[in-house]
Amino acid sequence: MEKPHITHSFSSRTVVTTLILTVVVVTASLLGSGCIGSDDDASSSLQLQIAGSTTVLPIAEECARVYMEAHPGSQIYVSGGGSSHGVKSVADGTVDIGDASRDMKDSERASYPNLVTHGIAKDGVAIVVHPSNHVGDLTMEQLQGIYTGEITNWLDVGGEDAGIMVVSREEGSGTRDCFEASVLKPIKTEVTDYAIIQDSNGKVRTTIAGNEHGIGFLSLGYVDSDIKAVRLDGTDPTVENIRSGEYAISRTLLMITDGEPDADEQAFLDFVLSSEGQGIVSEVHFIPVSE
Repeated sequence: MEKPHITHSFSSRTVVTTLILTVVVVTASLLGSGCIGSDDDASSSLQLQIAGSTTVLPIAEECARVYMEAHPGSQIYVSGGGSSHGVKSVADGTVDIGDASRDMKDSERASYPNLVTHGIAKDGVAIVVHPSNHVGDLTMEQLQGIYTGEITNWLDVGGEDAGIMVVSREEGSGTRDCFEASVLKPIKTEVTDYAIIQDSNGKVRTTIAGNEHGIGFLSLGYVDSDIKAVRLDGTDPTVENIRSGEYAISRTLLMITDGEPDADEQAFLDFVLSSEGQGIVSEVHFIPVSE
């Protein structure tokens, strides 16, 4: 005898109901386990524009790269341009975070009172010469003489009889501002008009590496085997001497926001200041602000 049709219809509904319940349970399980995009994933994806100091650039670039690898979907764009550019860009809303390798000037604080600075690393400004240069130590007075144009021959500071090629950074550079504050402002003078001007730490390094008679200044993080950092008043520009304050030319590196950071800006700043972020600071040859 054939089975009643009603029995067949009841079985179909039971199967469909069971399948629906199974799909619901599996979906809930996947959401709970994080296999499907969760709110946590969405909240950790950042959209940021960062620009400014070429000194801070290696820190910002590497922190952005590592953060984006750990948080797929994040887009963090980093560029240079100098400290003054970083301050102005964050103030006018062109970028979310501005980088600066100097304190904000009084004029900037007056023009942009809402800007908030965040210290993310420490740095020293090294005085550098070509590796073949026999001069390995300068006094502050000698350095002042060289950069004001009063001393023009290496013979006058213990070197060979050759003219000194003075290399400086451009106006608005945080590195130049730090150098001038420590070296030239105490004697109320300025960089000689005969200085060769370069617009980045990297270009200063390349220029000194290519000229046996050159002298320049740049961030400690850019010193490598192509150039030689000299002692200043007998003190080497090392992490230990900068941290202790023994080395004369040092500064705090900054990231700047327009007002208190929003969620994305705060998340990135938290990462930079985390143990992982401060480890990156050390890896790119700067000094952490926190151990």
